[in-house]
Amino acid sequence: MRALLNESWLTASLVLVVLGLTIESVPLLGLGALVLGAGGAARLWSRLSLEDVGYRREVSEHRAFVGERVQVTMHLSNEKVLPVPWIEVRERLPDDAPVTDGRTSPAGTPGFVYLTRTTALRSGDRLEWPIELRAITRGYHRMGPARLKSGDLFGLFEREEYAGGEETLIVYPRTYPLEDLGVVSARPFGEHRGGPRIFPDPIRVVGVRDYIPGDPLKQIDWNATARAQRLQSRLYEPSREHALIVALDVMTLEHTWEGSDPVLLERAVVVAASIARDAFDRKSAIGLISNGALPDADRPVRIGAGRRPDQLTRVLEALAGTNPFAMHPLSSELERRGEALSLGATIVVVAALMPADLAATLQRLTHEGHTVHIIKTSEQIWEQSVGSIPVTEVATRMEVLEEQAALEDETQPWTRSRVQVVRVGS
Repeated sequence: MRALLNESWLTASLVLVVLGLTIESVPLLGLGALVLGAGGAARLWSRLSLEDVGYRREVSEHRAFVGERVQVTMHLSNEKVLPVPWIEVRERLPDDAPVTDGRTSPAGTPGFVYLTRTTALRSGDRLEWPIELRAITRGYHRMGPARLKSGDLFGLFEREEYAGGEETLIVYPRTYPLEDLGVVSARPFGEHRGGPRIFPDPIRVVGVRDYIPGDPLKQIDWNATARAQRLQSRLYEPSREHALIVALDVMTLEHTWEGSDPVLLERAVVVAASIARDAFDRKSAIGLISNGALPDADRPVRIGAGRRPDQLTRVLEALAGTNPFAMHPLSSELERRGEALSLGATIVVVAALMPADLAATLQRLTHEGHTVHIIKTSEQIWEQSVGSIPVTEVATRMEVLEEQAALEDETQPWTRSRVQVVRVGS
């Protein structure tokens, strides 16, 4: 209907001009020419309305923890001589990082909302809209692109375009001191008992030697074997660096078709993040194995143990994006040793359930020399025995922490968004 009205000016002006010429009426001819000129000017104005109009989004932080605030500033400018009589900016923001003060509307895409601002721009105008987002849910939250819409002074013609691109805000899960979770030992997982241990580092190969019965199959160097015409095993450089692998099981219900318990999943992610952060602070090399996958990924999470400055960031980013869909049983991921599960590493399993296959795998790992510790996140009674593997239950303590966190989120004051207009060249 709007398009029909927008095009009616041309028909109306032509009718008036033809009618004026037919009956030789100067007023009708003049009116037709006026409508034709005004309509043409309006259409040209609408086409130029977004020319040299700049928009960008400035985000103070692209990474935050749950509960933190992120400042976002929307910058709008008009660098041309022609003024913009009206312009609508519709910014797409994540629903899980709401604006602290501002009216938003649902977007057509699930998980997003629109923040709409309307203003006018004179020549050289530059506007800034500072807003604040609350990170209330862990995850990868995308914002943008923004839709700019403008037109002529009469609102007959409109022009739209997208600007600002897309950006991602990564919200890390909450972390707590292990004492708050009920893990109170000065050496919570016994990693340094008996002094520093020496393990072969599978990443640092220093040579080969003849195969000795009992060498693991993965230690055999097949290229060297082919050259020497006899079995050759790799020699690894010894390492004193202790490695702690957090093994996260995203399964919260016995069958995948039952779905997932969101409370237990978030609890497990928070516990896993807290353990990784504590171990990194204790100067341990940390890694992560999970049967959950990252957004838009088709494989489970596997991060080899390391002490690089960004190692904790990598682990927290993986935990931030962990989804509830299990790619495989956690036991299958632990059976795939590789670099993500180095020899002699301490394995801390975070799980709500204990299926028979996982219990059997963990006991095999202990027999191979790994120190295994289980963090139980549910109150469910496990029927499977894990033998002598220590189990720490954190469900009761986590319920208290979750209630406190929810109360803090409700009582935190919200700040008010403001609009700052800077006019130059006027």
